[in-house]
Amino acid sequence: MHRRPKRALVTSCSFLAILILVLAACGPSGSTAPSSTTPTASSKPVKGGTWIDDLYEDVNSFIPNGSTETYAILADQTIWAPLFLGTPTGEITAGIAQEVPTLANGDISSDLKTWTFKLKPGLKWSDGQPLTAKDIDFTWKLWTNASFGAASTTGYNLIKSATVASDNQSITFHLSQPFSPFLSVWVDGGLAPMPEHIFASIKPADVLKSPESLHPSVSSGPFTMTTSKPGVQYVMTRNPNYYQAAQGLPYLDSIVFRVVADQDTILKDFQSGAINSSWFLDVTKTSSFKALNGYSLVQAPASAGYEAIFFNEKNPLLKDVTIRHAVALAINPQTLVSIARHGQAAPLCTEHPSGVHPGFQADAPCPKYDPAAAKTLLENAGWKLGADKVYAKNGQRLEFIYSTTANNAWRAEDEAILQQELAAVGIKIDITNYPGSTYFGTVLPQGQVSKYGMAEFEETYTYDADDSNVFSCNQFPTAANSYGGGNYAFYCNPALDKLYTQEQQTADPTARQAIFNKIHQIFLTDFPIVTEYEPHDIAVVKSTGHNYVVGAEGSSETVNVMNWWCTGGKC
Repeated sequence: MHRRPKRALVTSCSFLAILILVLAACGPSGSTAPSSTTPTASSKPVKGGTWIDDLYEDVNSFIPNGSTETYAILADQTIWAPLFLGTPTGEITAGIAQEVPTLANGDISSDLKTWTFKLKPGLKWSDGQPLTAKDIDFTWKLWTNASFGAASTTGYNLIKSATVASDNQSITFHLSQPFSPFLSVWVDGGLAPMPEHIFASIKPADVLKSPESLHPSVSSGPFTMTTSKPGVQYVMTRNPNYYQAAQGLPYLDSIVFRVVADQDTILKDFQSGAINSSWFLDVTKTSSFKALNGYSLVQAPASAGYEAIFFNEKNPLLKDVTIRHAVALAINPQTLVSIARHGQAAPLCTEHPSGVHPGFQADAPCPKYDPAAAKTLLENAGWKLGADKVYAKNGQRLEFIYSTTANNAWRAEDEAILQQELAAVGIKIDITNYPGSTYFGTVLPQGQVSKYGMAEFEETYTYDADDSNVFSCNQFPTAANSYGGGNYAFYCNPALDKLYTQEQQTADPTARQAIFNKIHQIFLTDFPIVTEYEPHDIAVVKSTGHNYVVGAEGSSETVNVMNWWCTGGKC
C-alpha cells in the first residue's frame, strides 16, 4: 500500500509470525507510549462530541482499493469495517472476521493456497442490510476486474476460485500458488469488503467515477458519511449498525475532516484551538508544534515507510544503471535527515524500513556518499562535462524533471538539497510538483517523461514486507486513469520477480529474510530507486482528545478511530 501525499523504532509483529502457529500478537521491543493523551485507568471513555481533523490534501475516492492516496486510505477506516484490523505496532487482529486465520486453527492450508475467512454473526451494513460472505466474494471479483482500476490487485489476482458457505458466514479462497501475504491484503478500511447491493448495479468501469466514490451512501465502519464537500470537508456520523456498537463504539458522535490549503493553515488552526488533530505534519514546524498550548506531539511507534527517488524508466536515459548508480553516490542521506526532516527520520538504503520484520536488513551494504566516484562513473561511461557544468553524450544532457507532491515543505527542502548535490556531479534537475491527487491519479500512472524523470514519494507497508506490487514486471499501470499496478518506475527485472515468488511462498521468517536480503542485493546494484530515509511521521492532538494513537502502516492516523473520545464528551 502506498503512502503518497502516505517511522529508536519498534519491531512490528509481522503477518508471518501469526502464520507460523502464533495466535497471540508479538510484542513490540523498545516501544514508547504513543501519546500522552492515552487515558489512565481512572479515565473512562464517554460518548459524545465532534472531533475536527485537518487534511492538507483532498481525498480522491472513498472506495476501498480505489486509491493509493494517503488521506483516502486513512479516511476509509472511519466508514469501512475490514475483515482484519491492524494495531499501531503492526499486529493483525480480527475485525468483522471471527478470528485471524492461522495454520494452527486450520483456516490456512499447509501449502498456503487455501484460506478461510469466517465472519462474526449478525453483521449489517449501515442501511440495515446483512453483511455476508457474498459481499466479500463480490468485492474481490470487482477488484480484479480490469475495468475497475484497483489500486492493487496483488494477492487477489492469485484467486482461482472462492467458495461461499451455505450460510453465507464464511468464504474459502483457493489460490493458484502459495502466497504468504494473503492475509495482509485484507487489513484495514482501505481494503474492506464492499456492499454488493449497492455496487452490483454500477458498471465496474464507472464505480470510481460514480457519486458513491466521494459520498458512499452505505458503509460498515464506525461512522457513515453524511456530508461530502470535495475540497472543503467530509462529515462522518456514528453508525448505529456498526458491529461494535454493543460495546459502545464509536465513542464520538461525529468526525469532521477539513481539507485545508497548506500546512501553515494547520498550524494556525492549532494555535487558535480550532481543531482536535492533524497528522502527516510538516516536520519543519516541529518546534512550533511542541510549543502549542493544550496539545501534544504524537509519533507512530514504528516505521513502516521509506522515502525514495523512483526513476521513470520510460526515459531511455534512466534505463542506464550507470546514471542511476551515480545518483545514489551523489546523495547524502544524513543531510536530508538532519536538514530537510529536522531529525524526524533515519538513514535507510533499502526498500525495507526498520519496523518491517522480516524485511529490514540492518547490515545492508549501503552505497557511500561519494560525489567524486559518481563523476568518475559517468566519465568512464563516456559522459563529458560541458561548459554549463552538465554532463552530455551524443547530444543528450543529464537533465531530468524531478517531481513530488506540491505544498510539502520538507519535500521542497529535499528537492533543494538534491538539486545542489546532483548539480555537483553534473546532473541537472528541473523541479515540477503536483497536487497529490493529480500526482498519484494521473502523472505517475501515465509515466509521461515530459512530466517526471525522477519521482519522490513515500511507500508504506501494510502488515507484510512483500512489495512486489511496486516493482514486479506485471505491475505497470495499465491505463491513463487506472492504477493497474504500482510500478511507477516502470522497472522490470525477471530475477527480482523470481525472488518475489520465493518470498511469497515461504512461511518461515528466517528463510524469508534471507530472500529479502537477496532482493536488497539487486536494489543496491541495479538501483531502480534510491532510498533517502525512513520518515518518522508526526501528529498533534488536543489535550481533550483521548485514545488518539497513530500507526506506521495502513490507516495510520485513524488506525484506532473507533476508540477516540473526548473529555466530558466535548472535543
